[in-house]
Amino acid sequence: MLVDLSRLRLHDRAESTGLCQDAAAVDAVRARWLAACGRRPSLKRWKRLSGADKRRLLHTVALRADDDSPGGAYLTAYEQMDIDDVMDHERQSVEHVVPRSHINGRDPGDAEDDPVGWIVATRASNSRRGNKPLKLWDDEDGQMAAGTVRVDGEVHFAPPAAQRARLARKWLFLRATYADIDPPSRAQRRHAAAIVALAQHDPPSKAELRVNADLRARLGWANPLLEEGADKFYDDVGWRALVFGPYAC
Repeated sequence: MLVDLSRLRLHDRAESTGLCQDAAAVDAVRARWLAACGRRPSLKRWKRLSGADKRRLLHTVALRADDDSPGGAYLTAYEQMDIDDVMDHERQSVEHVVPRSHINGRDPGDAEDDPVGWIVATRASNSRRGNKPLKLWDDEDGQMAAGTVRVDGEVHFAPPAAQRARLARKWLFLRATYADIDPPSRAQRRHAAAIVALAQHDPPSKAELRVNADLRARLGWANPLLEEGADKFYDDVGWRALVFGPYAC
C-alpha cells in the first residue's frame, strides 16, 4: 500500500515544542512507552537460546497466527513465503529486524533477546540481508522482490514493498524501547517522516495482530503500535526522538 506522504512530516518546525531537546521530557515519554509495552519478562540471552526456544518464541507463534483467510497468512519477511511452506521444508530462521551487530557493539544486548523484534525469514534471505540497514519507506518503485539498494551512499536492504510497514513497526518498537542500538542510517533519518507515516497508516494484517496478541497473552509484553492507542505515540514528537534521536526535530 502506497501512503500519500506529501502532507506528512515529523512535526511543524514553526510550532516546535522543543520536546526532543528536553532530556527529562523524552525520559517521561520513554516511561509511558515502556508502561504500554508491559512488564518485560526475563528472557534468555540470544546465545543461550536453543533451537526449541527459538521455535517456541517465534515459529510456533507464527504458525498459530496463520490461517487461509484474507490477511490471515503469516508470510516471511523477504521472500513472502507462507509459514507452513517454510516450516514444511525446514527453511526457517530468526531474523532480527535490527541486526545483532547493531546492538550494544560486540557485547550481548537486551534488544537482540526480545522476540517482539524478531520475524520469520528463510535462511537464504536472512543471509542475503546480513547486517544491512533496512529501507523502510515507500517510494514509486513498486518493488516486489527483496534486494540491495544504495541510498545516500550506503547499501541498504529493501524488503518487498508489501512488507515494509510490518517491518517498520518492529523496527520502531525496538528503537523506542532499547537505548543500546546504533543510530539509524543517514537515509533512515532523512526518511523518518515517511517511515513513521507508513507504519501508522498502512494497516497491519490479521496475522501480524494475532502474533502481537499472542505475545501479549503469553509474555505480558508486546508492541503498543499494534494495539489501541498507538496514535498517541506516532503523533508524539518526544516518542519519535526515542527512535530517531534529537536530529529528528
